[in-house]
Amino acid sequence: MTSKTNTPHDDKAIRTLEEICENTRAIRRVVNRILDHLHESQEQDHEEEPYPIDWEDLDDYDDMYS
Repeated sequence: MTSKTNTPHDDKAIRTLEEICENTRAIRRVVNRILDHLHESQEQDHEEEPYPIDWEDLDDYDDMYS
């Protein structure tokens, strides 16, 4: 039977996987914001002024940038 306790190596691997998951979620949020802005841009193509992309809106104080 395998041991139920985690070794230091297992703990490090678990922390690394959790960090990867957090970073992946942050990246997905930023990509979704960019896609939303692009979608809005396409909807407003018929207007004379191009749709402005505000990088602060894309950042939205996301933890990805910290």
